[in-house]
Amino acid sequence: MTDLSKRTFLLGVGAHKAGTTWLHYYLDHHPQVYMSPIKEMHFFGCRFEPENAWPYTRFRRRLRERKAQTGGKGRTFAALRARLRMGGDMKAYRRFFRWRVQDQRAFGEITPAYALLDTKELEFIRSRFETVRVIFLMRNPVDRLWSHMRFSEDFDTIDDLEARLDTILTKPAYSERVDYARTIQNLQQVFAPEEVHFEFYENLFSGTAVERLCHFIGIDFQPANYKKRLNVSTKLPLSPLLRPKVVADLRDQYEFVLNRFGDAVPQKWHDDLALIA
Repeated sequence: MTDLSKRTFLLGVGAHKAGTTWLHYYLDHHPQVYMSPIKEMHFFGCRFEPENAWPYTRFRRRLRERKAQTGGKGRTFAALRARLRMGGDMKAYRRFFRWRVQDQRAFGEITPAYALLDTKELEFIRSRFETVRVIFLMRNPVDRLWSHMRFSEDFDTIDDLEARLDTILTKPAYSERVDYARTIQNLQQVFAPEEVHFEFYENLFSGTAVERLCHFIGIDFQPANYKKRLNVSTKLPLSPLLRPKVVADLRDQYEFVLNRFGDAVPQKWHDDLALIA
């Protein structure tokens, strides 16, 4: 088994529908990184969940589906089986990587739900690894919310989906996922500035952004397919007439990020705030 103390633990914490699947694909194909074959391991924040609850019900379903597809073969099937066996055992979580990491400089996983972790759980993570690098991707709040809705909601027409915008933020599944301020503040409270990398979805698909990311992790830059998109929601544009209302609902998030990152924030965020100025 590999000594993980000499490697960098890499943790992607979100945001949901902000390019994490593309990032996982890129890192999984980088020769100096070992990424879990399971995107979204849901280990942290779920360490005390019973075996008959989510996410274990989800992993058992995925394991059955994978077995039907592959006959119980392949790295993803083996990883799913190991994930079920590890439960909430931190030693088993580390062992999962110790058995699989070889000469890679970094190893880790991406689970967008980790954006919801409180500081206590983040402190637990920080205490368990010698070198940690955390990545948080952000996307224009309205675009992220609308993409999330298109991906997660059952709907017949775009009018039906747009009608739900009036109440969608009353659902924690949506309001918590767009609370960038909470995530950023929690990360900054626990991790040193050099341990956290913030990037914007709007800038991610470029050599400049990926080179910054590689430098942050401590790996060599490798070009990517910047036109490739993964886990894409149904393409339905949000009505321009509705956009100002949703921007107003999320104004606090826009302003927090703009105050924190200034000129680094993509122009589209500024354009949205101008709609309600």
